[in-house]
Amino acid sequence: MSVTTFSLPDYQIGFAAGHYYPPDIRRPYYMVDPKLYLQYGTTDQRRGKLRNALQEVQCRTGWNYFGKTYPLQARTLMYSAKAFPAYRFILPEVMTEDWLAIVDWGKFQRDHVLHQPLCGYVILKLLELTLANGSSLLDECVNKILRWKETTYIRDFLIHYGISPRDPIIQSDNPVAHRVWRIWFREAAYMAAIFHDLGYPWQYAERLQCNLDGINTPAIRPNSSAEQIIELFKYRLLFYVLNGYKMPEAVSPSTWHEKIRGITNMALTQTHGFPGALGFLHLNDCIRKYPSPRESPMHLLCIEWAALAIMMHDMTKVYWGSGSKTDTGTPDNSFLRLNFDRDPLSAIVALTDIIQDFERPSAVFNTDTCPRCPNGVLLRYDIACDATELEVDTHSATWTIRYRMKDTRALARKLKTIAKENRSLFDYRYGYFDISSLEINKMKLTAVLSS
Repeated sequence: MSVTTFSLPDYQIGFAAGHYYPPDIRRPYYMVDPKLYLQYGTTDQRRGKLRNALQEVQCRTGWNYFGKTYPLQARTLMYSAKAFPAYRFILPEVMTEDWLAIVDWGKFQRDHVLHQPLCGYVILKLLELTLANGSSLLDECVNKILRWKETTYIRDFLIHYGISPRDPIIQSDNPVAHRVWRIWFREAAYMAAIFHDLGYPWQYAERLQCNLDGINTPAIRPNSSAEQIIELFKYRLLFYVLNGYKMPEAVSPSTWHEKIRGITNMALTQTHGFPGALGFLHLNDCIRKYPSPRESPMHLLCIEWAALAIMMHDMTKVYWGSGSKTDTGTPDNSFLRLNFDRDPLSAIVALTDIIQDFERPSAVFNTDTCPRCPNGVLLRYDIACDATELEVDTHSATWTIRYRMKDTRALARKLKTIAKENRSLFDYRYGYFDISSLEINKMKLTAVLSS
């Protein structure tokens, strides 16, 4: 049995020792058109907006929270400068919405200012995990890809965009291919983990229009039709997945388009992952130099792959559909099950999102003295969970994600949600996750009081 602990102190110690640095061997992933970039605001204007947003967070939360936020966001911005340059366009609004989320009445652990950067740390540490067969989780992910059994859609995508079928990097028996895919997988996984919750601000897209300096986003407004989305994005990798993890075919059943339209509409209205994936692609497209003779299929895949993982980390509701309304229901869209053999990247990103529950503040309101308090409601930011543990029991082939909660009240609130999440996510027959190919018989969530 082994236990891996994830926490902010562990990240800080590891980073100081030279670990958990963003992987950046292959970036930038596309050529930026300078004219398009400047069209959406000068660097000085963007820097001013970001500075104001950071000052607002500091004033409203105090130094204890801001002291954690600033270093992580600074590293995220340095990373995004090449990996996702358009992130600068929306970061001030993202930070504002995230602050509002943690201070709203009844919200619990909704912070994303710390959550998204810390997901980058979690995924890098998770990929180093040693499995029962002695290989790392990263190696196992690459092995699944290069078998080209369940992952044929990735190979088809690369060939469609210019990779030769005889290229060494898509040959299963080529040792160079394994090393190359290790690099690409880490980079795509890190990028998806850092930006996986990008979709939350798009829920407020109509109000965001005045903050995006003229970026036209008709494709990802809440009132956009599924038909518009399908027409604009139907040849992108994420629609390979909605088409059953394969390229769209002319011989698909006549009823299939209606099925895809229903799934698209549900994903638009009931998830933040799908709008986030569309927003990620759209913002990249806004400043991408196109057509470009130097565009590499592998670089293109990295962006499309990250968008796919952003979408799939929050597709549980779409997978279950009406089947989640009862304890005995079955999923409506079972082909969307997150199978590790078929989609290892999305599975690891989604698992990272579940693990990263530590250091997420929620506001605690003290209204007892409010009528007598000249300054209004007294507010403080409490951390409900200070660490997460991943326990691997090789004897029973069980993985347990254990949240270490700081007090009994936080523990009670967490335990209320865990039972439903265990069935929704990890039920061996119907749960959204299917990671049985890792020789795991059972996966579960639990919570305990931190010592």
